Amino acid sequence: MILELRLSNFFSIKDEITIDFRAANLRSKHSRDLSDNIFNYKNTGVLKTLALYGANASGKSNIIKAIRFCVAMVINSHNHNENTIFNFIPFKFDGYSEKPSKFFINFVSHNIEYEYSFELTRTEIIKEALYFYPKGRITKIFERDETKGNTKNEKYSFGKFIKKPMDVAESTSAKTLFISRASQMDREIGKEIFNFFNNKFIMNLLPPDDVRIENNFNKYKAEFLEVLKIADSDIEEIEIEKKMVPGFRVDFKKEFDKPLS
Repeated sequence: MILELRLSNFFSIKDEITIDFRAANLRSKHSRDLSDNIFNYKNTGVLKTLALYGANASGKSNIIKAIRFCVAMVINSHNHNENTIFNFIPFKFDGYSEKPSKFFINFVSHNIEYEYSFELTRTEIIKEALYFYPKGRITKIFERDETKGNTKNEKYSFGKFIKKPMDVAESTSAKTLFISRASQMDREIGKEIFNFFNNKFIMNLLPPDDVRIENNFNKYKAEFLEVLKIADSDIEEIEIEKKMVPGFRVDFKKEFDKPLS
């Protein structure tokens, strides 16, 4: 279960954006109408679904890319070598191309809350950290800061939850996330985080299909209009207008099939 995502400096994303699945504490009729979209986790309302919306070319697809990149790094970075260049471009202006890109995810696995984050440039990982709440209080599992010195002992600090953590650190290059290497080296918490990203955090993006889109539109049109009404939108009617966009279907699939780590 995901509670919060934070991303910055990734393609068109400049400043930090937050995707928060925790429901706002609203008491309006509109919020009550959407109560079926909320479940309770430790007295906190969590959204089952949310929507990203905005104008064309406003960066929605880059949010999806950033999330996919984060997942791919956790799953695959233990396979990277010294020549690896990470497959993304930081924001191009205002000096951001020289700054690290940042990723943060707050999630729950097996009823334990975790906070995992990392920062990197296109050529190296700069920082990485994992915390959890085993008894309701935030507790460090590990921190990594490649700017703190020349030795692994200077760059890493650990709690008491990873077996022989420095063995993992010594095997972790600047191209590899520690958590990815820890999983590959059979450390339990490393495997826990890896399995969450690999088995629970699934993003299945399908290319558009005319029949499927039209069927879903007809099936859910009334519900969608009701949601727009609840959101105080002035939109009263929606309909499909078919237009041929040259190359869109091929480009869409090609874009989202690219490896991102």
